Amino acid sequence: MEDEFERIMAFFDLPAEEKEGRLQEVFEDSVEYFERFKYVMLNGSKEEKKEAVKRVMMLKKKIEEETQRVCEKTGMTPEQLAEFSNNPKNFSDDQWNAIEGAKKKLEQGVGEIKKAVKAKKEGKTPVQEGSIAEESGATGEQKPKKKKKPPKNWIQS
Repeated sequence: MEDEFERIMAFFDLPAEEKEGRLQEVFEDSVEYFERFKYVMLNGSKEEKKEAVKRVMMLKKKIEEETQRVCEKTGMTPEQLAEFSNNPKNFSDDQWNAIEGAKKKLEQGVGEIKKAVKAKKEGKTPVQEGSIAEESGATGEQKPKKKKKPPKNWIQS
């Protein structure tokens, strides 16, 4: 898991020309990394899960920084960049197939994690407040905050 993580992070430091040539490789590494992430989230110890979430958050931050850099360089907004990246005409067939394959595998993995968390929540082992699944957003929903009731003799101003 560490090897894929390091290769993915190193990808962001490559010159633009080299990034384009290694696009398929980074997608393959990303898929492998998230497969291992899914395994850890479903089967790992509390410490392993914590470390996995920490790394995913680092990766998320790096992606956000790269998105900002590309937006500044191209003059596009993040929305325009997303639209551009979702258009198959902007990629070779091999690149587009790699992108689509990676998306499908990642979506499937996220779905499996959500199902496992939901199953734990519904009966077998409830997801406790502050647990790693909750911290990672794997539940897919946020718990509503409880409002504190004022004391009975409370005088409102």
